[in-house]
Amino acid sequence: MSKVALAREAVNFVKSGMVVGLGSGSTAREFIRALAEVGPRDVVLVPTSADSEILAAELGLGGLLRPLWAVDRVDLAVDGADEVTREKVLLKGRGGALLREKLVDYAARQFVVLIEEHKLVDRIPTRNPVPIEVVPWAWRHVAREVERRFGGVVKLRQDGGKLGPVVTDSGNYILDWTPPSALDPSAEDALKLMPGVVETGIFAKRRDAVVLVAREDGKVYTL
Repeated sequence: MSKVALAREAVNFVKSGMVVGLGSGSTAREFIRALAEVGPRDVVLVPTSADSEILAAELGLGGLLRPLWAVDRVDLAVDGADEVTREKVLLKGRGGALLREKLVDYAARQFVVLIEEHKLVDRIPTRNPVPIEVVPWAWRHVAREVERRFGGVVKLRQDGGKLGPVVTDSGNYILDWTPPSALDPSAEDALKLMPGVVETGIFAKRRDAVVLVAREDGKVYTL
């Protein structure tokens, strides 16, 4: 119920003529459903994953879908998150779409984040590892280098219900890193400088985001 309430609230940010980035994950899926039900139809939609693209098409929004390269701007991006601090540092990527999510979310003029209250944390990471999308050929080298330079434990993600590593929509692997302590937001750039790293699940550069938080009773407030 709380995810539905978040989705309904987020649809109010969508205006006619907008280019809207569709996030990925369970909460973003509810937003897509709400958009199909009550949102304007004269918009352009940029999905961040095959999952979001397929759902939008199944709900009758297929004619509005465009890839990122086909649009000149993104007016609004609506996405979920795995963890969010009160300083609006986000951890994303549990669903494996972090690269495309970051491309769209960082490009958007307005970024709206939808979370349930239990995802508010004091530090990143708290309950989830830090996803790192890597070039498949280099995954073991990158894993060792992250552990050597930053400490903690790095594991290749293999829990996608298939044999072998999880493969992202962009054809990459994901490493899940449990660091020895809380991360400074600068870790986003430090990790990106390592050869073989494509993207990270640390989203620390959209402190201007509108974060909508749902309580257990379904009431929504803005962080």
